[in-house]
Order: sequence, then structure tokens, then C-alpha cells
Amino acid sequence: MILDETKFENNIKDRNFVLLGIGLSYKPQNRIEFYGNVSQNYRSVTFNDIRTVSPSQVIDENITDEKGYTSDIGIRGQIDDNVTFDASIYGLYYDDKIGEYETRNPNGSAAIVRFRDNIGTAVTYGFETMFDWSLNKTFFKQNDNFVWNVFSNIAITDSEYLKSDAPNIEGNKVEFVPLYNIKTGTGIGYKNFISSLQFTYVSSQFTEANNSKTDANDNTYGIFGQIPAYYVADFSTSYKWKNWKLEAGITNFTNNSYFTRRATGYPGPGIIPSDTRTFYTTLEFVF
Repeated sequence: MILDETKFENNIKDRNFVLLGIGLSYKPQNRIEFYGNVSQNYRSVTFNDIRTVSPSQVIDENITDEKGYTSDIGIRGQIDDNVTFDASIYGLYYDDKIGEYETRNPNGSAAIVRFRDNIGTAVTYGFETMFDWSLNKTFFKQNDNFVWNVFSNIAITDSEYLKSDAPNIEGNKVEFVPLYNIKTGTGIGYKNFISSLQFTYVSSQFTEANNSKTDANDNTYGIFGQIPAYYVADFSTSYKWKNWKLEAGITNFTNNSYFTRRATGYPGPGIIPSDTRTFYTTLEFVF
């Protein structure tokens, strides 16, 4: 016999609040700016936070909103017409942070489930830099038909649960926060021909607040475990002739296996198989 039951619910949450913040900037010279910001932040419980269709996931019926603070300080600007940059340090503080951890089902079952709750107080902080250098304007100023630039976007982010009422959570890393997230590459072109190469590296990260290091492919449930580090390289090129533009490229041309954000239920973790190299081409006509 299959139970077919419909439950009706009318749940209204009214919220009235003021979020305060302050931002300052200072330009000691043209094209250079120092900046800083501090503000309150708020994240309400979303529909996705309070609903699940997976038997391997349980949600605390008293789950509530998150509140905290965000701050950053940095410098940005241009050096001549050759280099554009932005570098900053940042911090994010959240109380009653919503997260997930592995525990026995609090509803009485002995099964191990993924439990979503207001885990505790968490802090995330780090350093990020963006850099774009026009090599052709630096070394090939006399040739207007030639373009060449290198770019990078590097974020180093650490995190920690400062306190928590849940067992074995305090002092752990916040889930889905990789320490290193690096994107770098180069673009080169001559007249109507342009090509680019981009490399992305993401370090390992935890999928739940327990910081379980179990291999995601080996555990029984298929929903716990650490996401391993991965790198992906992409290449694209295009050529424009009159009103026509031909573009082609290869994504993940190194044919690496890597994780997306994993599923929280069966059929298990969202690992992309190793045959994910993708070729594409487009032909565009502009009137």
C-alpha cells in the first residue's frame, strides 16, 4: 500500500527591520582609490531551506533567519593605461548560520541523515585580488592591430564555526568554502582574430559542517564527504569577417573530472565524469 496524503499549510513570516552600513573612499591621486565598507547583513529562510523531498535529509522545524555583518577594505585603480587592479581583504560574520551536518535522525529513526539547522556563529574571511595587464600597450605600443592581455582573479578564503550547540561543529570549517579559488588566463588577437585561454583551480571543500573527509564516492549514503580539489582549462577563439563572426572553443580540454555542488539525495554526489570535454562552434551574422 502506498500512502498518498495531502497536507495544507499556511505559514506567514512578517519581517520589519533596518539594515545599517557605512562606506568610505579616498583618492590620493587620479585612477587610484582606497575604499572600505561595513554593513549589517541579513538572510531570510528561503523555501529551499525549509523543504526537502529526500528521505536522507531532515530540517529543523524551528529553523530561522540569519543575521550578521560584512566588511571589506581595499585598493583599486589603474596604472597608466596598462594595468587594472583591485585588491581587498574582507570578512563575513553570521549568527544562527543555516547549514547542514551529519547526525542520527532526530525524529526517532536510527538512520544517519543530513540535518539542516541554524548551526551557530560562523566567520568567513580572506583576501581577493583582480589583475588585468595589457601587454600590447606595455611592449607593442606602435601596433594598434595587435592585442594581448593577461588576467587573474585570486581569492584566498578561510572560515570557522566560532560556536555551536550542535556536537563536534565548533572550530570546524564552514561548508562550501574552498581555501583557494583561482582563475587566470590570457587573451591574444590580431585584427579580426581573437583567442583566449583560461585556467581555473578550486581547492578542496567540505559539504557539511562535520567536515567529514570520507571519499564521496566510497560512502554508503552518497551524500556526505569532502569535495576534492580540481582544475579546469578552457580555450576559445573567434574570427570576424565583414558581418560574419565564427567562434569555436573547447571547455575542459584537459578532460578532468570535477565536482559541481553535490546533490543532497540520491542518486548521490554530483560528480561530473571524465568525458566532459566539450567542443562548440557558432556562426553569427550581424545585420
